[in-house]
Amino acid sequence: MTVQTRYRRFIAVAAGALIAPAAFVAATSAPADAATSHKHQVYIYKMEKDLRLAGVGPDAIGVTGPQSLSCNSGDTVIDGMWMVKHVDQFNPPPSDPDDDGFPTTTTLGGTYNDERDVYVKASYPDLSVGNGNRWLYDFANRAYGDAQLKLYVTCIRGFTESTNSHQHPINVTNSFTGTPGTGPQGWTGRTYWDSAGVWDCAANEYFVAPGFNLAPAGAVDHRLVASVPTNNGASWRWEFAANSLASVAFYGKCISNRVGIAGGHKHGLAMKHLPSSNFNLGHQYGIDMGDPSNVQFTCDEDVPSYHGYKAGVGWFYMADFWEYNWFLGMEPRPKTRVYRFFHDWPVDGQVKVGALCINSRTSNPLVGP
Repeated sequence: MTVQTRYRRFIAVAAGALIAPAAFVAATSAPADAATSHKHQVYIYKMEKDLRLAGVGPDAIGVTGPQSLSCNSGDTVIDGMWMVKHVDQFNPPPSDPDDDGFPTTTTLGGTYNDERDVYVKASYPDLSVGNGNRWLYDFANRAYGDAQLKLYVTCIRGFTESTNSHQHPINVTNSFTGTPGTGPQGWTGRTYWDSAGVWDCAANEYFVAPGFNLAPAGAVDHRLVASVPTNNGASWRWEFAANSLASVAFYGKCISNRVGIAGGHKHGLAMKHLPSSNFNLGHQYGIDMGDPSNVQFTCDEDVPSYHGYKAGVGWFYMADFWEYNWFLGMEPRPKTRVYRFFHDWPVDGQVKVGALCINSRTSNPLVGP
């Protein structure tokens, strides 16, 4: 999948810094110890549920308030996501309830009365219970009609599958919560928070379960325009377009590219951030102006050797003409991420997507840490 793009020089540098080099792949071979050569399956799966969010119109029948979704007991959530599928039609009032631009809080009704009016106020791992197998969400639907959403979590089983009468624990540790340092605006109207230098996973770990919670609860005048790995995957960056964000809390964990010791040995667990080519959001991909549509990325799309890898954590970065593109979420599939965008400009917008791809099998037994 090769796409020509017109990335500005700033983005070519900034986005390039977010993509891991070839050395980013975890080592998958090392001298075997005395244990019999063998590998273990690593089970990565998703959970999902439908959600109907109440609109602000008089005939609303959907739900309101915080939501949650959990992995199976004993497993760990490594990513949580939503996808805005549809906003119901409604009979418009005599005059436009909200004609003062985007974003706004001066009137009750939404600016667009479509999928763009579903604001994501919170999407983060609940680090307070068990092994962190639950994800929390909070939305504000300011369209008149109810909104249909899907909620997802990507889960990794707490232990590998049993082989040679033993299994190994998957190491997901070092939970982070708080607010890392704020970086300068990358573009006018966009502010980012980057955890690099504040929350850094170890050299043999990758940042997973990136989440955010905007406060106060009424702070809905924003939209997420980038969520990407930094620092060779050891840290994370969140970027918002917003009028104001009074306070933001961010979350994350670290996953090791080594499973825990069992039977006197451990194994490597290969993983790597793989990027897409640059998508031009416009007629080239059938994403017409004012038409929500999807783009897909698969771990082995450009590199067949990653056929056995699962897309564990998804990410994206909006570039040129980001002002006219809306991120409506993504759906995790075993090896694929499906990203949903709303394009609202005659000129193509640009976006790069990708995922932390994790091997579904460990290496043979390893010597050393």
